[in-house]
Amino acid sequence: MVVKRSLRSGRGDQLGPPDPVPDAAAGRCPLCGRELVEGPSTDLHHPVPRSHGGREAVPMHRVCHQKIHSVFTEAELAGGFHDWEALRHHPAMADFIRWIARKPPEYYDRSRHTNARRGR
Repeated sequence: MVVKRSLRSGRGDQLGPPDPVPDAAAGRCPLCGRELVEGPSTDLHHPVPRSHGGREAVPMHRVCHQKIHSVFTEAELAGGFHDWEALRHHPAMADFIRWIARKPPEYYDRSRHTNARRGR
């Protein structure tokens, strides 16, 4: 189970300011370009994973975020796929973007490839 760092340590005030909450209703997903709707269909993505020193967090659709992490490892994201254009030109992601373009902005479907890719 994943627990927020502030809950795990019991000292939320000593960890620094929390990540800013993005205004998702005003933007578009950087991967698929569809409108973002504030709520459970929106997620924050770190283009460079935090485990590799990334700090920037970008709002995007949860289904798009799950697809990125089902296709790429954190090392691959940090190495060359932290750029949105590189992500869009990858064959698996290009197929996904063509497919998701027909879905409404609130659409979410759990990606089932993550555990298979990781060998679990």
